[in-house]
Amino acid sequence: MTAPGDEPVQLIAQELDAEYVGVGRRGTLYRAPARRRWYRLIPRAELSADHRDELKRWQHRPAGAGLAPVVPADTAGDQQRLGGRWYQVVCYETGAWRGLADAIADPDPARRVDAVVAALRALPGWWESLGPGMVPMPADITVTDDGPELLPLPLWGAPSFTELLSGPERVLHLAPDVARGQTAVGREDDLFALAVAALRSFGTSPDADAERLLHRAACAVPPSGERLDGRLPVWMRRVGPIRAVLDDLCELTTAPRRGDVDVTWLADRLQRARDAMDPLAAVRALRNAGEPDQALSLARAVLVDDPQYDVLVLAATIAYQDNAAPLEALTLLDRAVEADPERVEAYDEQMSVIAFGELWTMVLSVLSDAIDDSFTRRLDTTVQTAFHRLPHALRSKHSPAMASHLIRQGKVREANAFVHQWLHDGGTLTWWRFDLMLAYASTFWLLGRRREAIEVGEVLRQGLKRVRHNGSVETAAIDLYELLLMQLEEEMRHADEFGEEQR
Repeated sequence: MTAPGDEPVQLIAQELDAEYVGVGRRGTLYRAPARRRWYRLIPRAELSADHRDELKRWQHRPAGAGLAPVVPADTAGDQQRLGGRWYQVVCYETGAWRGLADAIADPDPARRVDAVVAALRALPGWWESLGPGMVPMPADITVTDDGPELLPLPLWGAPSFTELLSGPERVLHLAPDVARGQTAVGREDDLFALAVAALRSFGTSPDADAERLLHRAACAVPPSGERLDGRLPVWMRRVGPIRAVLDDLCELTTAPRRGDVDVTWLADRLQRARDAMDPLAAVRALRNAGEPDQALSLARAVLVDDPQYDVLVLAATIAYQDNAAPLEALTLLDRAVEADPERVEAYDEQMSVIAFGELWTMVLSVLSDAIDDSFTRRLDTTVQTAFHRLPHALRSKHSPAMASHLIRQGKVREANAFVHQWLHDGGTLTWWRFDLMLAYASTFWLLGRRREAIEVGEVLRQGLKRVRHNGSVETAAIDLYELLLMQLEEEMRHADEFGEEQR
């Protein structure tokens, strides 16, 4: 926030025991929330006697919704000599500690846009209380827990040329024709002022000096989103709702708008852009729209600026479920585990990736070019760590994937004991865990214990018949398990026939 002209801001702040806020539509604003006061200082020369009388009458005006009451200034009176100069002091009663000018300076883009959206939604109520033509600058609006609050003034039109020169920030918020004094001030100009505030929440104007700003206003060249120096992370500039609202704001602040003004439409568009500033929501929206490649690309861009745990996990899910890239998924999940080893979501996803069929095709490709077994050992460490960091319920869910991993690792005896443990987790045989039953039969066969493999296969077959009859399991799942069981039995028969031939 730039101090106006040569106003001795620090000295005035000391004398008022207040803090400088910024340039308002008229005058400059200072706050003293501990005393529930905000002060507007207008150079005495800028106001006529009629103006001062009107301000005096406003001290007895009933407070409107969303308007800070104008109250008599402190014992020093409404006209005070501050910093060696005379000012008309307009005193407002409010305990707000923050203004829209502060919000726009916030480093968090979402909080900046939140504040502007709230001000836009309050605008119709201000029109109802005051009428159009207030042209609120960011410093004219406070931010409270109950919503935005306007520090009102009588509708005196555009600031004087002297005020524009002393506070060039005002030029940014004035429609060019208003800055040139060519039209009456109305609703369109109020909306223009807040649309510029919205633009400033996305970026800063490269033209900030008074001469350049006035030249642009005279030539009807308002602030344009295309000319803004970005205040957004790189990934946000790729998000559709954010790009769309920037286009809307550029159009709204480029051409003179006379006629109906749809404040709600603009507030809703900004709200969608603000929601899209949540990286998790932005990536999910692209995935849900059937654009997994773009979703994963956006997630990668997000992770450059901010390697958030939840984004890492979501990106991994997209990588292996939608893009058939399980090795990238495992890399992303390794980063998530490093970021927060106490959370279980990444471990859960690691086990899901291990169960993902495409992984093993890629693993075999990697191993075919490997000169040692480091990749295999790393994968085994990942699986073992993930499985044992999960709570019991999730370990039970992923026990088939763990069993398959042990079998692929050649640890058949360990896999057999592991499956036995989980099939008897409740003390009795859970025959309805068909995935585990199939793995159990396979381990017996691989251990050369054909009789036990056949017995487990028969229990599995009877269980499948039972659930087919009572309809408790989907038919497609039953068909799959029956097919896998037949394949195992066919493999055993083939081995038997081969053995007979050998003898």
